[in-house]
Amino acid sequence: MSLATDEDQVRRLVAEMYATVSGPAGPRDWSRDREVLHPDCRLMRTVRDDQGRPTLNVLTLDEFIEDVTPLLAATDLYEIEVESEIRLFGNIGHVWSAYEGKHSLDEPEPAFRGVNTIQVHRDAGGRWWISSMLWDNERP
Repeated sequence: MSLATDEDQVRRLVAEMYATVSGPAGPRDWSRDREVLHPDCRLMRTVRDDQGRPTLNVLTLDEFIEDVTPLLAATDLYEIEVESEIRLFGNIGHVWSAYEGKHSLDEPEPAFRGVNTIQVHRDAGGRWWISSMLWDNERP
């Protein structure tokens, strides 16, 4: 029996993060995110303000859940990682993860595309966590 490499462990964190947010309209099992996102994790989303200027929303996991629950309750949403790059050094790492968003897994073209930049760290027990995430969706 072989132990998972650090990169394998980080890939599982990212896969679980995508799996938590993805699914048919309805509630999500946010306890899954709490298993991969560090309790002090910050989730940062780039948006445009009313004048079209870029701005940043910085959220805790609880704030993120409150923000996206109405959308996910009403909308089928599947985020699918299409490419990633992982770099690890010591007890820290970075994942550059490109994704496609679809409202049905059968859709030939995505409804949107984006990139997550994900920072990870290993704790004293050897476990990897997502420490922070910053993302942006493609815009016309």
